[in-house]
Amino acid sequence: MKYGKTVGGVSIQIDTSRLDRNFREAQKKLNMQIVADCDEYIPMQQGTLRGSVNYPNGIYGDEISWNTPYAHYQYMGELYLTEDGRSFASKGEPKYPTGIPLNYHHPGTGSHWFETAKEIHQQEWIDLVKREIGKG
Repeated sequence: MKYGKTVGGVSIQIDTSRLDRNFREAQKKLNMQIVADCDEYIPMQQGTLRGSVNYPNGIYGDEISWNTPYAHYQYMGELYLTEDGRSFASKGEPKYPTGIPLNYHHPGTGSHWFETAKEIHQQEWIDLVKREIGKG
């Protein structure tokens, strides 16, 4: 983006296109790194959840989600049941938290995988963004 302003007879022109590109690329690389760093903490029985990553606002956007019918329940780490006590709900049928924690069978996996990855990798993510933004 280009900005121009004249102040007291002095013309100031600023072109932020390089920074704009760098910010955009930094967001993309950060998104990809977050997904890679979360992967080892995501519960895996058949691998479907790990492979269901989605970027609702595109790869350059500011949101990452995992898109399976059970992703929310796995992320929360709590058993959810229908009103009549079933674990499987029909489409659109609400499920409710029970307070019963889920058991994860693969070592190192569990609920709230983004928070786990962030706790371990946050400084690396910050460094990645700084590097990308500062590129010439």
